[in-house]
Amino acid sequence: MSNVELFERHPRMSLRPEQHSHIAAAYDSAAFDISFPAHTRAAFAKKADWFRLLARVGEKREQAGRPKQKAHETESNSFGFIAAWH
Repeated sequence: MSNVELFERHPRMSLRPEQHSHIAAAYDSAAFDISFPAHTRAAFAKKADWFRLLARVGEKREQAGRPKQKAHETESNSFGFIAAWH
C-alpha cells in the first residue's frame, strides 16, 4: 500500500487547542527533566514550543469562527444589568 493510499484511508486527526496545550505541557516537563541528555531536552523544548504555537493558532481559528457580538444586542440598562435582545 502506498503512502497516498494510506493517507486517504486514514486522514490526519486534528486536535483541539486544549489538547495541543496538554501535549506542550508534557513536552515541557520532559525538557526540564535532567535525567535526559541535553540534546534530547532541547528537542523536547522545541516540540513544546511547536505545540504551544499550534494551540495559539487553534484558539485564533476558533475565535475567528465565532460570530461577533453586535453592539445593539447587549445594552446596559439604568439598573446596571445587561439586557440581551434576541
